[in-house]
Amino acid sequence: MRKLGHMLSPAIGREEVIRAAKAQRVLREWESIVGKGMAERSYPDRYDHGTVWVAVEGSAWAQELRMQKDQILARLRERTSDPTIFQNLRFGVRPVPPLEPREPELDPEPRRDSEGLSIKEIAARRLENWPREDDLP
Repeated sequence: MRKLGHMLSPAIGREEVIRAAKAQRVLREWESIVGKGMAERSYPDRYDHGTVWVAVEGSAWAQELRMQKDQILARLRERTSDPTIFQNLRFGVRPVPPLEPREPELDPEPRRDSEGLSIKEIAARRLENWPREDDLP
């Protein structure tokens, strides 16, 4: 039986494995590369010898990304030290995983006005003084 180190050393030294690792690091930033709207509808599915295969929600979105292909490639190349890593983008209609759910940032302390009232307290006070339908002429 061969040791794992003996099997991995030839693979780790190969240029394409290193290029693929660099590409994967950049592709994790897909949302900032294509924007949130497009990132919700597309996902970089895999990288293979300079080509990024992108899963897209539908054919209309695939066409939209095809029209932006040159700009997307330019942004990908800007984020890597080797501009030859990204050569092509291919788009295909496939299921797209949802973006990571984001927790809303919560204010630990509710904001207060000059009287020390929170927004909720101000709204409640205004609603108390709001005319009701019964009070209207």
